Amino acid sequence: MTKVSNIFGTTFSGRIGRKMIASSWKGHEYIRTYVKPRNPNTEDQRVARGQFAAAVEAWQDLSSVQRRFFDKIAERMSGFNLFISRYVRAVRDEEEPEVPTEMRWRTAGGKPVEKGELIVLAGRREVFRVNLKGGVAEAALTDRDSPYTFVLKEGTVREEVLEISDLVKAGVPQVLESKKLGIKLVAY
Repeated sequence: MTKVSNIFGTTFSGRIGRKMIASSWKGHEYIRTYVKPRNPNTEDQRVARGQFAAAVEAWQDLSSVQRRFFDKIAERMSGFNLFISRYVRAVRDEEEPEVPTEMRWRTAGGKPVEKGELIVLAGRREVFRVNLKGGVAEAALTDRDSPYTFVLKEGTVREEVLEISDLVKAGVPQVLESKKLGIKLVAY
């Protein structure tokens, strides 16, 4: 929140009475006359508000693993803002908004791997790191952010076990296996 101080040391922030507001622009603080925001309520604005409302509702319908994907993939913004912007852009382009595909695996035999991890990379960025202590792993990915590299790790030893450039063509990976580490994950 913006704080503006006068020469007497009094600090102002936000609205000052009914007529003034303390604000900042590009790092410069100032006090200006309050102007009631205009609401033209045009057809275009109603459409935009409807698209935004639908995007927010779609975000709320995402699972926690799908939301976590957007939180990891977002740069210089929140996962929520990334999802909303992609959703609205898709709707405006008359395309189907993309929802991350959820994937779940169990270790073969359901046995936990105490120091085991599944790591999913989008390019060089880590989008999921799942501990295999519970014998299960889950991730959610979009085609748009591929290619993905799936890495199995135990202790300090890592092995790339799969690379996918197109989730739709590849389908949900059924098996992720490292013979070197003795880890096998089966989709369920």
